[in-house]
Amino acid sequence: MIRIAYFVHGRGKGHAIRTRAVIGALSGRDDVRLFCAGEAWDVLQDLPDVEPIPPCMPGKGMVRSFALRFQADRERFRRWRPHVVVSDGDGPSVNAARSLGIPVVAVGHGLILHHTRLPAALPWHSHLREVLNVASSSWPACRRVAVHFAPVEPRTEGTLVARPDLRSEADLHLARENFILAYFRDGNGATALEQLARRGHRVRLFGQPRSVPRGVEVLPPDVTAFGEALSRCRAVVGSAGNHLPAECAMLGIPMLALYREHDPEHELNGRLVEAAGIGVAAEVDRCTPDIIRRFEAECDKPREELAARTRAIPPASEVVPRAIDELCHRPVPRPTLNAQTI
Repeated sequence: MIRIAYFVHGRGKGHAIRTRAVIGALSGRDDVRLFCAGEAWDVLQDLPDVEPIPPCMPGKGMVRSFALRFQADRERFRRWRPHVVVSDGDGPSVNAARSLGIPVVAVGHGLILHHTRLPAALPWHSHLREVLNVASSSWPACRRVAVHFAPVEPRTEGTLVARPDLRSEADLHLARENFILAYFRDGNGATALEQLARRGHRVRLFGQPRSVPRGVEVLPPDVTAFGEALSRCRAVVGSAGNHLPAECAMLGIPMLALYREHDPEHELNGRLVEAAGIGVAAEVDRCTPDIIRRFEAECDKPREELAARTRAIPPASEVVPRAIDELCHRPVPRPTLNAQTI
C-alpha cells in the first residue's frame, strides 16, 4: 500500500471539488492523508484522515507563511515518511518534499500553460506571469496532471492531461428549467446579474454577495444544492475558474465567464472558455449589454458535440491514480468506461 500525502490549495472551491473525486478513487487502495487549506477545508473536512493546514496565498505575508509551512511540512514528512506527495496547487508541500527527496505529483489547471499545446494565442505577459506563478507548486514534480476543460496535448515529458470530474450531485438526464445559475468566487458580478434580471431572466445566485440586484434569488453556499441546480439550469454566469466551465461543457450548458481586472489567471481562463466554444468571457465590471446579448445567443446553440468531446477526456479521478502508479512503479490498470466518459 502506497502512503500518499495529499495537499490542497485553499482559494476557491474548484481544487477541493476536484480532490474529492480523486480521493474517492484512491480510498481503499492506498493510505492517504489529506491536508487542506482555506476553503478546501470547508469542502473536504468530512473525509477521513483529513487535517487543516495554514493557507499560503499570494499577497502580503506570503513569504512568511510559505516559510512556516515549508518547515512544518518537512517535519510532517519526517514523522510519517510518505512514498509520494500530491499537490493540487499547494506550493510549500511540494518544495518540502523536494528537499527530502520525496517524489511529487502536481495537479492543476495552470499546468496547461507550460506543459501542453494550447489552441488559442494568449497575451505573452499574462501567460508568462501565470507560468511563473504555478511554478512554485509544480517545478519539482516528477509527474504532472494538467486539468483542463478542453482537449489538449501534453508538451513535456511526465505530463498527463485530464478534465475535472463531474460532481456526483450533477445529473446528465434531468430536464432543463428556465433559470440562470450564478456563482462568483469573489462575491462580485452584480453588474451582469442586474442586466440579466432587467432583461427578464430568472437568476439564482449561490454565495454571500456584497450586493444583490433586484429580482435575483440568493441561496446560501451549499455544494450539494449547487450541483443539483447545475443539472437543471439553462445557463451559468460566474467566475472564470476551471472547474465550473468544465462542468458546463460536460453538461452542454453555455457559460458567461467573468474575470476581474488584474486577474491574469481568470482572464486567461476566459479566453480559453471562448476558444473551446463553452461560452462568452468578459471583464466583470465591463459586462456591457452587447456581452449579455452574445451570451443569450449562446443559449440557443446545439451543444451535444461539445459535451461529448469534453466527457471523452479522461477524468482527474482516473488520471491522478495512474500518475501515482507510474511514479511508484505499480502496474497501471487499463482505464474503464464509466457514465461520465460515454
